[in-house]
Amino acid sequence: MAELGQAAIWLSVFSCLWAIAMLGMGLRGKNYNAILSGRNGVIGTFALISLATGALIYSFITNDFSMRYVAEVSSYDQPLLYKITALWGRMSGSLLFWLWLVTLFGALVVWTNRRASDHLSDYALIPISIVSLFFIILVTGLIEGVYNPLARFPNGGVVPDGAGMNPLLQTPSMAFHPPSLYVGFVGLTVPFAFGIGALLAGRIGSDWLFRSRRWMMFSWLALTIGVALGGNWAYRELGWGGYWAWDPVENASFMPWLLGTAYLHSVMIQEKRNMLKLWNIILITLAFEFTLLGTFITRSGIISSVHAFAQSDIGHYFLTFIFLSLVGVIWLIYHRWNDLKSPNHLDSLLSRESSFLLNNWMLVGLTLIILWGTLWPIITEGVTGAKAAVPESFFNQVVVIPGLLLLVLTGVGPIISWKKLTPSNFKRMFAKPIVLGVIAGVLTWGYLAWKGHTMPIYSVLCVFSSVFVLAAIFDEFYRGSKLRAKRQGTSFFGGLTRLIQRNKRRYGGYIVHIGIVLVYIGIMGSKGYSLLESKSLRLGETMEVGNYQLTLQDAFLEKHANYSLGGVLFAVKKNGKSIGTMRPARGFYHKAGQGDQDTIESAIRHQGLNDLYIALGPLPENVPAYVQSGEAVPVQVYHNPLVNLVWVGVAIMVIGGGVAFLEKRQEK
Repeated sequence: MAELGQAAIWLSVFSCLWAIAMLGMGLRGKNYNAILSGRNGVIGTFALISLATGALIYSFITNDFSMRYVAEVSSYDQPLLYKITALWGRMSGSLLFWLWLVTLFGALVVWTNRRASDHLSDYALIPISIVSLFFIILVTGLIEGVYNPLARFPNGGVVPDGAGMNPLLQTPSMAFHPPSLYVGFVGLTVPFAFGIGALLAGRIGSDWLFRSRRWMMFSWLALTIGVALGGNWAYRELGWGGYWAWDPVENASFMPWLLGTAYLHSVMIQEKRNMLKLWNIILITLAFEFTLLGTFITRSGIISSVHAFAQSDIGHYFLTFIFLSLVGVIWLIYHRWNDLKSPNHLDSLLSRESSFLLNNWMLVGLTLIILWGTLWPIITEGVTGAKAAVPESFFNQVVVIPGLLLLVLTGVGPIISWKKLTPSNFKRMFAKPIVLGVIAGVLTWGYLAWKGHTMPIYSVLCVFSSVFVLAAIFDEFYRGSKLRAKRQGTSFFGGLTRLIQRNKRRYGGYIVHIGIVLVYIGIMGSKGYSLLESKSLRLGETMEVGNYQLTLQDAFLEKHANYSLGGVLFAVKKNGKSIGTMRPARGFYHKAGQGDQDTIESAIRHQGLNDLYIALGPLPENVPAYVQSGEAVPVQVYHNPLVNLVWVGVAIMVIGGGVAFLEKRQEK
């Protein structure tokens, strides 16, 4: 199977080149047969890469340790789920998986546009095929720094067992987090390709926006899920009680999400007012390029990260491709400059267009701030010869103001009128949300002061902004549902259902905004008001964290197929009343070639919207013997208020995005 997969990869070089050549010749000469042949080339490339990917997965399942990649990331005892997810466990396999997704999406573009009367999708297939060719060349093994994932050991070598995948990757979150991000990253290739296709075809209207809208929503949803799963993995597996530390790999996934969010708002201005044509091309180009830049950051090894599991020296190939693709886009923009001029302009600074444009500037500005902080170690090393790490506090401080402004705009955008805000519109739409926001901010500040907590000004502003946004959005739902219920002669909830069905994109977006507000509140609570206690306990001893009392009662050791789990048992009380037990542990992995590795298996107890979180420090594998001998167990306990609102908020964002995705209208 390995040889068949390698042959498929080499054949895909020619099928991909054929697709590019035939599509270019056919579109230039208006030769439909050539265009059809180019489409078949795209389909053929997908089939060949699918064969190669299937061959690698088959090799994992059958434990073919004559293959270098299989031996590096799998083992006999590794569970089946993690044998399959080992596909993206290291560099070579993750590039093949990325390539498979690119070719899959190219084939789907062919299929979904097979009845289109124009050739816009055919123009889009050219950049998709160029991106595919870049990744095909990488996985052939000809490029220094990455080897063919289907290559065998030289001279018929076979190892008795594989080294196994990194233990930190052998978790359910990491089984789904990387592919979700990859789907989101690769999905951005399609709207980017339609934008480039529009430039190539000279059709700089809104057609390419309508054609790629669902692709963009799909990619945004996948990125949202992927980023959230990554944060949840960090929260559960790293034992530090947090979920976001502005790590370079975290930032690499977050920046394309920010740019994609800006693009989703910006295209509405072009659709509604025929403005920002150039800006939308720039935004989708940046979103696509930042997916490649993120790969450079995470795979090059030039920036240290707890999340960077696969590193090599192929970063300069990605930088070269980014540079060349940007040059190509700039040339196309120059060539179509007159077509990109917008006939309309902003009529007022107090309008929905201005609100969306300010939203765009804030999102792009936030992206640039994060990029600067992420690349600062590289910059300092180039200037001084030594890397200067950027602390988490830097990001936490610089994103507060833009973050709060974005939160306010989340409520302003949906209710402010197009073209110009009138005094009557302001009074009708803004008065109630502003009053409710002020009341909520004052009451929250007073309550926390009564409880003896100091509430920073940014927390007061966060509460005000959150209530302002929720009031504005719920008022939109209420007024629209009431009016539709009256017109249709149905109940309020019937009116609400019809309201959402009538304009899924608009009201799905409002649901997303509700989720964003909950995420903000969850971040405010879990970042600003968490409690931490660190202590070493012996058997029978108790520690307190806030209202909780934890008593170390026992220890345990569990044997599993490819690891053992050693931990302790805590009896937990809240205000003196027993609420159950918690079992924090350490996971111990022993595989040849990797040495002894252990992981933190945190114990998390959900108390409403709050979490009680316990993580153990370093321990020997035989925890019961260690504890029974009277040795102290290092323990860190966190109480994280409102943290579950982060996950609830993300879930609501996904639901809202799903509703918006279901909007079927493709034309004005």
